Amino acid sequence: MEIARSVKFCLATIIFVGSTALAYAAPKVHVLIISVDGMRPDYITEADRHGLKIPTLRKFYAESTYAEGVIGVIPTITYPSHTTIMTGVWPIEHGIFGNQKFTPLREGKEQITEFSDIRVKTLWEAAHEAGYTVASVGWPVTTGSRFIDWLLPANAAFEGSDPDGGSVEADPNKHYDNPPGLREQLASELPAGKLSIDATRHAWELAIIRRYKPDFITTHVGDLDHAEHRHGPFSPEANAAMETADAEIAETIAAERANYPDAYIFVVSDHGFLPTDHSLYINGLLKREGLIDPASGTWDAAAYTTGASAAIIVRDPGNTKITEKVISVIMAAAKDPSYGIARVLTHNEVVARGGIPSALLMLDPAPGWRFAMGTKAVTAEAPRTGAHGQLPDHKELRSSFFLVGPKIHRRNLGVIDMRQIAPTVAQILGVKLPAAQSPALPF
Repeated sequence: MEIARSVKFCLATIIFVGSTALAYAAPKVHVLIISVDGMRPDYITEADRHGLKIPTLRKFYAESTYAEGVIGVIPTITYPSHTTIMTGVWPIEHGIFGNQKFTPLREGKEQITEFSDIRVKTLWEAAHEAGYTVASVGWPVTTGSRFIDWLLPANAAFEGSDPDGGSVEADPNKHYDNPPGLREQLASELPAGKLSIDATRHAWELAIIRRYKPDFITTHVGDLDHAEHRHGPFSPEANAAMETADAEIAETIAAERANYPDAYIFVVSDHGFLPTDHSLYINGLLKREGLIDPASGTWDAAAYTTGASAAIIVRDPGNTKITEKVISVIMAAAKDPSYGIARVLTHNEVVARGGIPSALLMLDPAPGWRFAMGTKAVTAEAPRTGAHGQLPDHKELRSSFFLVGPKIHRRNLGVIDMRQIAPTVAQILGVKLPAAQSPALPF
């Protein structure tokens, strides 16, 4: 009897182990995601109109399943958007509401970097758990992720400033690479001489792709965004950055296809851009009205400035007197064109659209205006600049989506929702994202 039981147990074990081995022996797919920060779709779809020389992305567009535009999240800035791309949910679910934390008396000083701040499962985690090797270079909110085998994250320790204009601080003693010392391991493969942030990132990603051959890699290109902030979208400086990005993308795709000729390759972006020539300092306005005073370390209400949008947060939401005063100040300013406020969303409207749940109000600027950090002024000229962060309702704030790979044919998907990108990647990888409820895109 005992012998029979032992035989049955051994057979069951053999069957289980064998079936598991077969499951893991199934061929993996390989995925590369390239995010070009601030790239409106018309940089590619209307390249001729803008005089752009981008042969790689023009060819990519001609062969891809693509979107005319991607409707983003509130706010349309780098870190919340990149987190939505990797989770498939709105900021109210994944928990990343800006590039910096809300620190009213030290506005913009603390960058959000930690992977542990993300509240839901990401594609990196899902891929890692499914047995894929995973890499990421320059992608926001990845610091400390144990699901990324080769990680060089985006944070102040590498960059010295926030990509959207904040003056951030970093802990120089904090460990960022995974594995420790990865940058030093790759140093011999970097070109000689001083490199820009993007050129360094590009050299890192090429080295990681060639040396480690990850199954799934995400990478972030930032110079276009920087040029657009300083000079505006489609300025000569922005177009030059776009053409440099095109050349770098050609090298990245070639390296990926040298490893995996059948790789799925996504080229996406986090937001579009609008030209601006005036700034409104919301906290300067609130300071003038006695609602915040960094000098004395007191505040009753403050703006959480998120690019060209701002959430108004009150310290004590139950203080009716302060709440009514804040609403009165903001609504009076919104009626005066000299302040550049085009639209005011209520708390309920913000929450319904997946935005910052602590916001009493959220402001969208008028054409040509952006919101800026600080309390030393109320308004100022900002000629020939650009901004994003506005509500995703603006067509110019739509981001990009292009996909090529096995059995991918040229197909226009029209306008899509940013939350559909992660489920699409998950479907290709054969993994699950429990929090993501939006349908995958057809391809």
